[in-house]
Amino acid sequence: MDPSARIYSRFNLRLYDVVVLVVSNAWAWRCSTTLTLLPFFHKNLGESAHLDVGAGTGYYLAKSVHPLSKTGNVTLLDLNEATLNTATSRLRHAGYKGTIDEVHHNVFQPLPESLRGRFDSVSLFYVLHCLPGRMEDKGPKVLANLADGLRPDGVLYGATILGRGQGVSHNWLGRRLMCLYNKKGMFGNADDTLDELKRALERYFEQVEVKLVGVVALFEARRPKMKCTRKAS
Repeated sequence: MDPSARIYSRFNLRLYDVVVLVVSNAWAWRCSTTLTLLPFFHKNLGESAHLDVGAGTGYYLAKSVHPLSKTGNVTLLDLNEATLNTATSRLRHAGYKGTIDEVHHNVFQPLPESLRGRFDSVSLFYVLHCLPGRMEDKGPKVLANLADGLRPDGVLYGATILGRGQGVSHNWLGRRLMCLYNKKGMFGNADDTLDELKRALERYFEQVEVKLVGVVALFEARRPKMKCTRKAS
């Protein structure tokens, strides 16, 4: 398993919300979880079927449980069984009564046939910056695979921490965390830029919106172009 996925042991997941969602987001990446990321997640969440890629602790889904009461199915996709189990447990504890499917899957591989064309929304929060490789290489592969999961009127949305480029200025804490996490293989975003992310999205979607908050890029992509996986191969 890649270091970026292996790091999420059951013990580390207990610390994730405090270390990442409270401390790092506020002080290192300068993008508030509660003021920016959670409202962004909530706004784009579909009402029928949702695919959450990189399940983490299930924080965003659990906090969005009210609109999820209308959602018949949530599918969690991750390489790590611990994150899948943790997110499912948290979502149930928050009161979600619909169907939850856990899918153990590598985002660099095409989606299983059963997941294609199925979802109103696909969320990709804090996944791209954890993947190895340059954005110009990893972005198209991952986005093409996930675009295949959307219905024609669906939306793929998410957030990723950028490494450099116009408008990206890391503070003292951010620079040190970036160096540490990239060195350990937990991050692979040292060269990720906003322009490369936007180009990757525009390759597979007709409508793309990207904005920068702190050093975090928030993106929405709609109207997926046809046969995305075949184009990426």
